Order: sequence, then structure tokens, then C-alpha cells
Amino acid sequence: MSHVSTPAATADTDHVGQSPLDAAWTIDVIAPPGLETALAEELRHLTGAAISDRPYGASAELPAELVYRVLADSLIAGRVYLPIARGPAGQADQLYDLAAGVDWSSHLTADDSLSITATGGNDQLRHTGFIATRIKDAIVDQFRDATGRRPDVDSENPGLRIHCHVPARGDASLAIELSDGSLHRRGYRVDGGEAPLRENLAAGLLWRARWPQVAGTGAGLFDPMCGSGTFLIEAALAVWGMTPAMRQRRFGSPAWRGHDPAARAAIIDGAPHSWLIEQPARGAITIFGQDRDPLQLAAAHANIEAAGLGEAVEIHHADSFNAPCAAALEGIDAGLLISNVPFGQRVESAGDEADWARLCSRWIHCLPNWYWGILRGGETEMTWPLRFDKRLTVIHGGADAEFLRGQFSEKSLRQPAGPHALAGRLIAQGRAGERSAEDFANRLKKNWKQRQFLLKQGDNALRLYDADLPDFKLAVDYYRTEDGEAWLDIQEYQAPRQIDPQKARERLAAAVAAAVETLDIDENCVVVRQRARQSGRQQYGRFGGEHIERVIRERDTRLLINLTDYLDVGLFIDHRLVRDRLVELARGKRMLNLFCYTASASVRAAVGGARSTTSVDLSNTYLDWAEHNFELNGIAVGGDHQLIRADVLRWLDQAGGTDARYDVIFLDPPSFSNSKAMEDDLDIQRDHPALIEACMRLLAPEGVLLFSNNRKGFTLNRSVEDRSQAHDLSRKTLPKDFSRTPGRRFVCEIRHR
Repeated sequence: MSHVSTPAATADTDHVGQSPLDAAWTIDVIAPPGLETALAEELRHLTGAAISDRPYGASAELPAELVYRVLADSLIAGRVYLPIARGPAGQADQLYDLAAGVDWSSHLTADDSLSITATGGNDQLRHTGFIATRIKDAIVDQFRDATGRRPDVDSENPGLRIHCHVPARGDASLAIELSDGSLHRRGYRVDGGEAPLRENLAAGLLWRARWPQVAGTGAGLFDPMCGSGTFLIEAALAVWGMTPAMRQRRFGSPAWRGHDPAARAAIIDGAPHSWLIEQPARGAITIFGQDRDPLQLAAAHANIEAAGLGEAVEIHHADSFNAPCAAALEGIDAGLLISNVPFGQRVESAGDEADWARLCSRWIHCLPNWYWGILRGGETEMTWPLRFDKRLTVIHGGADAEFLRGQFSEKSLRQPAGPHALAGRLIAQGRAGERSAEDFANRLKKNWKQRQFLLKQGDNALRLYDADLPDFKLAVDYYRTEDGEAWLDIQEYQAPRQIDPQKARERLAAAVAAAVETLDIDENCVVVRQRARQSGRQQYGRFGGEHIERVIRERDTRLLINLTDYLDVGLFIDHRLVRDRLVELARGKRMLNLFCYTASASVRAAVGGARSTTSVDLSNTYLDWAEHNFELNGIAVGGDHQLIRADVLRWLDQAGGTDARYDVIFLDPPSFSNSKAMEDDLDIQRDHPALIEACMRLLAPEGVLLFSNNRKGFTLNRSVEDRSQAHDLSRKTLPKDFSRTPGRRFVCEIRHR
């Protein structure tokens, strides 16, 4: 066991409590994960001393005055520790011995109070509470043996804070915590708002986003989605420093006998150190924020006032998608745009990928040459539309998040390859690469031999492969157009985040090249898309401007497919037998098609002799597509064949009060939808009884409701079977090329009792 000597723990007890200013204290400073380098750089700026980067943050040997400066003025630091002992602690007795080997009388008296925290653990010491208890036992035993008295434990306002870290392997360490708990707490947060950002995380990201350099030129800062104002406040504190009250509250362990009162007073009573060498006058730098949520703005206003920055920070109510560039920024030629944007599941998402691309384009136009930094949830599956020069992974709200930074320019907006161009790149990469896709090629060849007979039966759209092998999570669809072209639509199921993106790309490239060779397909007739979870309007967003459309025949009906622009091609090929059944049921009858998509079922029914069809969907894109499908078959829209744009849930409520009745209803809703245009979200497992009941009110006495959905694990609610006659057609309507995944969708016919 070895001990680390500090000014308060030397053998010269005459100098207990004395710390000459030229004596060096070794300290460890903890950073928010991912911002260790930023912390070390900030400490070098504040102290002018040599700072060592560490996996947890930084360490340094500093005189007492500079240690107190770190405590008072670092915006990025989380905690500051002064190590006092290190040694083996593989089990409880060793941990006790480690703590007992410290002369605690040089750090506190029996009349003082203490608190003990612990982190880490090993095979024998698994609980931090137990670790803290054993250290406490060693300390109080030492005092009781020497004086007959012992310090009290006070977790709220201790005189001395002690911290122990026990690694999984190696020596444990004991330290005096010089900070008063976590330094991210400045004391200004009156209201955190939604998804609040930790203060020192915000400061670290501002440092990495170049705010010290930008602010030093007198440029401005803009947070377009400022929430409760954390970035704005931290940016202002970086320029003008923290208030005396903020700085005072950061000092912990007031009873520690090693303090240097003169050095501490000099820092507390002195002017704050900021990130700028020369501090400008308040208002000389524009720090401006906006948000669309009045409640968030109210929280921001309260926090700004509590921080004493009312005259330095300005906030307005605005939706950045409609007002991307504030008038307050006019005439500011350079600056930093920084924001914690509402991506993913953290808060209700604002906008789809196309919306963000348009917004970034506007920022490029109105904020030319500005720097930018964006924090977004790590769970998002959207591609950020701007090229960036730095990406950091940090922890926000207990989960991974990514911080991207760059500079606005005409060349910074991404132009991602569309599905057709991407296929060409992957084919070339796969042919040039060394990764093998032999297993995939063999399985694809086997499936092709087994399913060619379907082409002879008139099925011109087939599933040839559907994640058959665990290493190749792809779907491969084959289309034969009415002109005889053969096309492959290869869809990559998004790889888990733990998979190396480079390896996933190489594997995909090898598979695409193998598919072209194995099936003898023209390499210009291949598209590749990534299938990922979609929400809201993402499912309607366009991929790019390639726009490759073709016409295929399903039985005697011509249907348009779009191979490049959208998430799907416009035809669910696993439903072709369902459409066959609808044609049979609807001949000479009135048919209603809800959530009609591109209305392929309605068009097939109309070609097959349906008396009338009514097709309802919320998307203008899909309804325009549906009209084109009708026109391809010489059927005019209007009269007997209606296309209606409406929220299906609301339309059903309104139609239920009319005399309208239908002989056949096709209900094929999404598994889940939260489109902005809908009044309510839709969860098909939860909501299908009410949906079916609404449909049954519109169904003629002898009519048939064909209900289908693709939710994995879906079960029909017993109440539906109690009120109606339900007949499961899931297996009967499953095409042979989808037989490998029989549970992929649920189909049943429902009739009145």
C-alpha cells in the first residue's frame, strides 16, 4: 500500500492546515464522458499550467490558488478530487486497511462531519454503499481509538467529502472531494423544461464547437431551438464568467484541515476568469435563442433571469422550421449556431429528414460561414443533412447522444446518393473488395430455382430473399416490368449500432455484387435502400431526384412502381393473394378501401368488375399515385371510383352517421402512425377493436370486411370475435415466396353475426 503525500498529510504536524502557495497539490478533475479533451484544454487556459489528459478527464499538479481557480471558474469540470491514498482493495478487509492507513486527524477533527461516496466495484466489492460503509468504519474506529469520540456522518452538508473509487482490476483510490458535489449545478436552473441539458455538458460542447474563438472575435451565438436556455446561459457565462454566488457555492469540504484560506479568499474575492482574455461589455456580443414552445421559453426566461443574464441573452417565440433566421442576427457576419435538437424519441420529433434538409439550406443562406454544432439523440435513424468535421459521442439524459460540428457553406449540404446511384457504388465496391458473400449467393441461387415457377403463373413481383442468413440482413425483391426488364430492389435492414458501419458497408457491397452476378441482372437495373423504423411523415419523404418508375402487371391490371423515390415501391407484393380475394369479393359490389396507400387493391377490384370503389388515405402523394394507377387502366377517377384525402379515423366517425353502406371493406392500417396531420396517433394492437367496430357500422348486412395488418405478434381482440364472425386467412393468403416468414402479417374476413 502506498500513500500520496499532500500538504495536509505530511509528517510535519506543526503545519497542519497550512499550505504555502508554491506547494503543488495533485488533483483529478472529472469531465462529462466524451469531453475529456475539452476539459483539459479549458484547464490549461484557466491555469496556464501543464494538464494531463486522463480517461476520466484531467489531472494536474497545481498550487492551491490555481486549484481554487479550477473550482471557481471551470465550466466543464464535474468534480475535483485530491487523492490521498492508493492501494489494493480486492476485498472488504483490504479496503478497510487502505482507509485505516490514512492519518485522518490531518484532514478533520472528531467534531467535524463527513460524507463518503464510492464508484466502481469488483467481484468482491459489488455495492458502492458497502464500500462507503467500510471506509466510514475505518475512519470512525481510528478516531474512537485515539480520542474516544468520532466524526458524524452528514450526507447533506458535510465538513469533509471523501470519495473512493474501486476499479474492476487494480488498486483502489481514496480522495478528498474539493468540489461541493457535482459542479454542473450552477444554481440558476429554476425550471429544467423538457429534456434538460446538463450545464457542464453544454459548456463542454460549446468549447468543442469553437465558442471561445468565435466569441473572441465579437461574433454572435444563436440557438434556434433553445428549450430551457442552457446553451445560451453557458455561452454567456463563458464570456463574462460566473456570478460571485455561483462561484462561492462550488467549494466543498469546508472543514478540511489542508485548505489554504488566503489562497481561497483571493480567488473567491477576485474577478472571475472566463474563456476570453478580455471580457467585452454586456450586450457587445449577441446571444440569441428562440423556441416554438411557450412553456420552454418561460423556463428559459426564468433560468436566464436567475443567472443574472437578462441584459445579455435575448429569447423570442418562433418555430425555426418557419422562421429559421432571426432578425436579431442581421448584420452579424460570423457566429456559432448551436442547439440540442429534438431528434428521436427523447421528445416529440419535429420535422422529417426533408424538413431538416430545407432548414439547413436556409441556415446556409442566411448564416454564411457561421460555425455550427448540433447535439442530437443517438437513437435517431435520420442522416444529418450537413457535412461535418467532427463527431463526438456523449451521454445526455443517461443515453448516448452525438454531437456534430461544422461550418455553413454552399458545399456543406449533403447530396446523398439515391437508391440507384448507391447500388452502382456498392456493385463496384463489392467487385473490388475481398469480403466473401458466397453463402448469400448460394442461398439466393437456391431460392431463385424454387420460385421461378411463380413467374410462369403471371406473378411479376417476387420476394427472392428475406434475411435468410444472419450475416446478410437483406430483402431482395424481383420485378419484371411489362416491357420485359428485370429489376432488383435490395433493401438493407438497418444494422444494430454495435456493428462497425464500415464492415456492414463492405458486407452489403459484397452481397449486392453477388446478387447481380448470381441472377444475371443488368447492373443498371438495381436499387438499394435501407429499411429503418419510420415515424410521422418520414414514410412519405423522398429519397432523392432519380425518379425511376416502371409499370408491371398483376394479373390483368397495370400498376405503377417507383423504384427510387420512397421507402416502398408502391405495391405490397406479399398482399397479392389478398388482392386476388378482394377482386373475387367485390365483383359487382361496392368496395371501400381504407388506408388505401396507392389504391392497388381498388384498381384491381375496379378492373375485375367492382360496381364502385371508394379509397381513403391521408397522403396526397399516395392519392396522386392512386389516380395514376386508375388512369393506367383506362378508369376515370370520380363518379363510381372516388379518391378521398382524409384522416381515416376521423372519416370513419363522420361516415358512421350517414346512410352509406359498402358490400366489401378492405381495412389495412399501419401498425403505428403518429403523422402530424392525424388528430390522434394509431396503435393497431390497441385500437383495432374500435376501428373494426366503426367499419362494421358501414358494412352491408351480407358484406365482408377484410382486415389486414403487419404488426409482429398481433392478436385479434376477443371482443371482435364475440360481436362478429371472424375467419383467419393469414396462411391461405400468404404467397409461397413469403412462406419462410408466415407470421409476418395477419389477415381475416369478418362478417356480421
